[in-house]
Amino acid sequence: MRQLYLLAFLLVSGTLSADAYRGFLLTKDGFQLTGYLNVLAYAPGGNLITFTNDFGDEYTIHPFLVSGFGFNYNGEPLRFVSRRHEGMWYFLQEDVSGRAVSLYRLPRGGGRWVDDSMLRVFTEPPPEYYLEYGRGEFIAVPRGGYKRQLRNFFRPTSPGLAGKIGKRGYRYRDLPAMIKEYNELSRRKRKRL
Repeated sequence: MRQLYLLAFLLVSGTLSADAYRGFLLTKDGFQLTGYLNVLAYAPGGNLITFTNDFGDEYTIHPFLVSGFGFNYNGEPLRFVSRRHEGMWYFLQEDVSGRAVSLYRLPRGGGRWVDDSMLRVFTEPPPEYYLEYGRGEFIAVPRGGYKRQLRNFFRPTSPGLAGKIGKRGYRYRDLPAMIKEYNELSRRKRKRL
């Protein structure tokens, strides 16, 4: 166990030279702490964010300690939530926000603020996409078996969309567009008094 902590410490301390982005942490009790988010790194228990508060104190924050965080990257606002999946905690990036269903994705090393080199150590990499619906219900959507899972999810409320899953324009890479379509369809079905 000590070796895992040492590995996580070395991983985080080796990436502290990355660029810092002005943003906020959202605590479990709803407070916003402002400061700089340095790097999001993967560790054996999920992922961690390095945060420097406005006083210059630096912290390594695990997802179970906060509700989420946010910052601007290349002029685009990015929001993240902390969620637990199969015993591991992750910061998940909000991809599509909707009243019926929201889509989150696991951050990958597309930017300088993500260090996903540790993902190679995972025997089974975590799914890339996650759906949140209802009152905080949360399911993972892995690449393998996504058709069956999404058909079962959409069938009760949107059978037309469920029938399109797997066809052109309705594949795994099109998941954000599918969730937007589902949210639009569910918005139209709501009756107004």
